Amino acid sequence: MKTLIVHTFYRDKGGEDAVIIAEMALLKEAGLEVELLSFQNPHQPLSAFLTLLISPFNVFSFIKTIRKIRSFQPDVVHLHNWHFAASPAVVVACQYLKVPIVLSLHNFRLICPSATLFYRGNIHLESLKQPFPWIAVSKGVYRSSTLQSFYLAFTVFLHKKLMTWQKVDRYLVFSGFMKNIFLQSPLGIPENKLVIKGNSIADLLFDERIKRKNHFVFIGRLSTEKGLDVLLKAFSETGQELKIYGYGPMEQLVQAHADIYPNIQFNGPLRPDRVSEELRRCTALVFPSTCFEGMPLTILEAFSTGTPVIASNIGAMSSMVEDHYNGLHFEAGNSVDLAQKLKDWKAKSEREQTQYALRARASYEKYYTPAVNFKTLESIYTAVTVRHSKFQLKKAIKITE
Repeated sequence: MKTLIVHTFYRDKGGEDAVIIAEMALLKEAGLEVELLSFQNPHQPLSAFLTLLISPFNVFSFIKTIRKIRSFQPDVVHLHNWHFAASPAVVVACQYLKVPIVLSLHNFRLICPSATLFYRGNIHLESLKQPFPWIAVSKGVYRSSTLQSFYLAFTVFLHKKLMTWQKVDRYLVFSGFMKNIFLQSPLGIPENKLVIKGNSIADLLFDERIKRKNHFVFIGRLSTEKGLDVLLKAFSETGQELKIYGYGPMEQLVQAHADIYPNIQFNGPLRPDRVSEELRRCTALVFPSTCFEGMPLTILEAFSTGTPVIASNIGAMSSMVEDHYNGLHFEAGNSVDLAQKLKDWKAKSEREQTQYALRARASYEKYYTPAVNFKTLESIYTAVTVRHSKFQLKKAIKITE
């Protein structure tokens, strides 16, 4: 099977970009013929403005996609990020050339210009209640700009009216929670087109012989939506040991807490090759995010190393982390509840904590290995290509009758 991956790379590399690269390698290793059609959002302000201006339908992306499909002749196109350089023109190109297309929903951009359903420290669900997200636009949820928020919302709305989104054969979401959010939205995606498909990571290996230390670990972006305020408050009041790895706009606040509280240690960014080592050493990973995450790779990495996770009970974390099985839940945004769960965890015996670790590893083996990911992807690709072939055959027969 020949698969064309289409993706607009972000100016600052993130988890989504890493997922695309990993999945391409996975498909190639399994023997599939895979090629990448990539776009890049410009860095230069004028170029970025002009690209955003034509984002409702980027004719240059349309032509580039047409040429690539005609030269590569893929059986299926898998689109990841269309915003904003690729634009919905990629979907139109696939429709024009009658090639089935799968779209991964890494965020909520098709529902709300915020993409995260998170605004100024709070969950923002108003866009689920309006045919056009006027409240989100008025608040300037995208880059704190009313104009840019409107333009992004208009792009999505325009293609909803043009039935562009209805032409996508399958939408891939990370969890049942994410699927339900899209079903509640005014986008109008049929339930049978929404398929749950998790991410995967290479096995970081689990060695239960390694004796864990007593400290907790946070690994991630240092920003409000990641729950840093909650994290810092909980640990400053409990005295539990915490090692923080990451970078972001809250670095100064994190460093200030580390300077005041000896139990909090800030270590800056963590090199990818050291992630598994740090996870194996800690007693548990703390994931206090207050926004709707897609499928955090950090949790997958923790499970792979047999590291239990103490996570906020919100979004994907509510299903990935099973309370009292492979980790513990606490109420999102509630530092008091997090502090209590830290104490509950420390009160568990070594044997109990080992059982959690074994179950965390079992979660990885059941849901998040490359083999599981490939099997799911292959079944999705096969389903859309078979369905598309049958549709085209019926259409041809009808024309000849």
